[in-house]
Amino acid sequence: MPRPTILVVDDEERLADLYATWLSDAYRAAAVYGGEAALDAVTESVDIVLLDRRMPDLTGDEVLERLRADGYEGWVVMVTAVDPGLDLLEMDVHDYLTKPVSRSQLVRLVESLRVRNRFDDSRREHEAVSNKLATLDDELDAEDLAETGAYEQLESRLREVGDELAEETAAAEERFESLYSED
Repeated sequence: MPRPTILVVDDEERLADLYATWLSDAYRAAAVYGGEAALDAVTESVDIVLLDRRMPDLTGDEVLERLRADGYEGWVVMVTAVDPGLDLLEMDVHDYLTKPVSRSQLVRLVESLRVRNRFDDSRREHEAVSNKLATLDDELDAEDLAETGAYEQLESRLREVGDELAEETAAAEERFESLYSED
């Protein structure tokens, strides 16, 4: 299996280089130092983008929006000093890490994405929605979240995808049992 390609995007050059160095033992990792450079560097060969939110030329939010509009379907993770807010509900990201980030956190995150890459679309969506909810639960007040319709919709979507996964699992178990009960 080829090593995944990771692009670290951060306007703090030393930090971007550090993250890329941490990951370069196990992955093909490169760093770019701004939003415009990220748009130029992201191709279909990039599996994971680690994206800072606060950059002077283009924000991470703008980069994310343009990547998705251009059809990029790879993993995108915000790695930023900006605490997540309710705007996370609208972001098409797979995870969100708040700086400072340790080497072990970064490596664990990339490994988990690599494992999730083997999942079907339902499992991937379940993981992404679950991660968003967990991040918001950790960072925001429960009363604020309870008043947010988008948060309730995300919770509802998590239940729907969970139900779909349960049905898929039950169907797979039935197929498995029927294969071995014919003897």
